[in-house]
Amino acid sequence: MNYWACMNLAADDSQGGNISRLTTELDQMAAKGVNHLRIMAASEGAPTTQPFRMNPPLLEAPGKYNEKIFEGLDRCLDEMSKRGMRATMTLGDEWQWSGGFAQFVSWAKGNAPIPYPESWNLSAPPQRESPGTGWGSYTVQGVNAAPYSEFTDFANQIYNTTQAEQWYKDHIKTVMTRRNTVNGRPYTEDATIMTWQLANEPQAQAALGYEGPNGLYLTPNPDDLLFPWVERISAYIRSMAPKQLINVGLESKQGEYYFKKVHNFTTVDYATTHCWVQNWGIYDMYDASEANLRRAQDFAQAFLKNSSQWSVDIGKPLLLEEFGMARDNWQNKDKEYPYLSSASTTHKDKYFETIIGAAMDLFKQGGAYIGTCPWAYGGIWRPETQHANEFGMVWAGDPPHESPGWYDLYDTDEAMNIVARQQKNISAWIKEHHY
Repeated sequence: MNYWACMNLAADDSQGGNISRLTTELDQMAAKGVNHLRIMAASEGAPTTQPFRMNPPLLEAPGKYNEKIFEGLDRCLDEMSKRGMRATMTLGDEWQWSGGFAQFVSWAKGNAPIPYPESWNLSAPPQRESPGTGWGSYTVQGVNAAPYSEFTDFANQIYNTTQAEQWYKDHIKTVMTRRNTVNGRPYTEDATIMTWQLANEPQAQAALGYEGPNGLYLTPNPDDLLFPWVERISAYIRSMAPKQLINVGLESKQGEYYFKKVHNFTTVDYATTHCWVQNWGIYDMYDASEANLRRAQDFAQAFLKNSSQWSVDIGKPLLLEEFGMARDNWQNKDKEYPYLSSASTTHKDKYFETIIGAAMDLFKQGGAYIGTCPWAYGGIWRPETQHANEFGMVWAGDPPHESPGWYDLYDTDEAMNIVARQQKNISAWIKEHHY
């Protein structure tokens, strides 16, 4: 399960943490058979407050850390270890919601303005009467709207900006050489940490064009700076963590060439895919038709089948690391907020059965898939009862640059029972086949 806000939830009250919620939600996930969490081990601040960042950040400025947030990460890992869970530690981010690559580039260029794309602002209209409970909207408050291509071009300067990369590597080293203040374990000796991930969804730096289904696949460019960057950073991580796994965090929507070239380094232990049918223009959350759902199911099955074969070709295991679907939000179309938790989940449940089932079938047939990791656990949080804390955060399953409640998995959702059945099904199959 993706539970990216773990370190902030696990921080103490002075930092906007909510430890009782954290332990409740970890228990809920463990009860459903969840044995792996993908969490952020990075967030970067800015010289001025931004309305769409994880707040407080772990890294306030190059070399300057918020130790109380770091202690939250320690506590998160310790609580996971008590429940037999393993972690993917995400060390960077392509996107704006944690600061990410763009913030390192901005720092390296004298706090250059970041060309932000439209992002969610919880404090923007519409608001409810009670302060801190408002819905917000996508806005460009305080910044100039930029297309995502302009933003990624800026963020991807990290691949060839020496100072930005050095500060990013300094962060990696600081996290990896840490000793947990709760249990005393060095991070690189802690079996709770299964995987070090270079970043969340690093993007190609020099796409030559688009092809393939829905124009998602990229025209191969052997000179793309993404490739030597993956080689450098994965080797750097390996030098400090010989006993733990490494992955890149690639969506793999870029197609076969990028998938194989990114994942085929000896310092990358397994491959990843992310599957986003609404974001990629295949599914419409306001369309109640079976044809709309079928398009999403068909795409997901084909995407998993193709990526499994790519991964078999290079001899790497493969994790479906992100996927999700909105609730039946056509029911909310004329209501005060499009993402109310009261909407049913008929499409979501059928989609989860399909995509998780496809990954399980591929595993049983000798394909590359070895697990699924839905996005993202919202647990006991609901948009109807949200109240922003003193740092402006609600810690939904959706990150701060997106509408809260869009892809959340709640503790009472049928999707969590689908996840639980997956775990039992695979465990029984492994036992039966002495796998």
